[in-house]
Amino acid sequence: MLNLFPAEWTKLRSTASFWWNAGLTLAFGAFFGALFGSASRVGGMPYAPMAVVATLALTAGIIVIVQASMTVSTEYRFGIPATNFRVAPNRWQVALVKLLLGAVLAALLALASLAIGFTIGDATATIGADWLHNTAVHRALWAVPLGMALITMFQQGIGWIVRQTAGAVVIGMGMMLPLETIIGIIPRFGADVAKYMPFGNLMAFMTNSPNGQWSLNASLGIFAVWAVALWVIGVILLEARDA
Repeated sequence: MLNLFPAEWTKLRSTASFWWNAGLTLAFGAFFGALFGSASRVGGMPYAPMAVVATLALTAGIIVIVQASMTVSTEYRFGIPATNFRVAPNRWQVALVKLLLGAVLAALLALASLAIGFTIGDATATIGADWLHNTAVHRALWAVPLGMALITMFQQGIGWIVRQTAGAVVIGMGMMLPLETIIGIIPRFGADVAKYMPFGNLMAFMTNSPNGQWSLNASLGIFAVWAVALWVIGVILLEARDA
């Protein structure tokens, strides 16, 4: 199985979309750091590094949804899975390698993007947050990368289920952005259902902002259950379907 890692990395790094998504993640970190840092000079607003965390967690999450979907589903567009599974008959191993590689890369890019954003934010703000010694900021340096790794699992699961990039991205973004809000405003039972939905809980965990329903660890656990369940279902279908 270890030989699958260089094979998957070669496929990934040979696609322009991966480099675009990686570059955008880092660029948004720089942009949000400069935006919130300079706002303290121009608008007199105090610089709050957690604003960088919140906006970057949402933006990077969207990028990870796109990248994780493409990692799985783009191969079906070009008929690559049939070749993959002739070389590696144990399909679950291919899925596991894609997950581990994608999760590690997503986490590392999120970490680098946060570091860039905090550095530029401190440099442009009237009063910096001294992010290297700020314990509130330090939590984000592992919470957001962990969140991105879990989003990778969540979205690759959807990718294995749907096997089509546009459909997987629409489902992932739909759940992340409008769906949970819509469910929450349904009379009588909407609020009870919404508290078990994935992305509101994950955002609460990543931004260190309890949602009033669960502790931060419970919120993380709810998203993790969603991610594991979708990925396992996806791998079961991967094993059952034709390549």
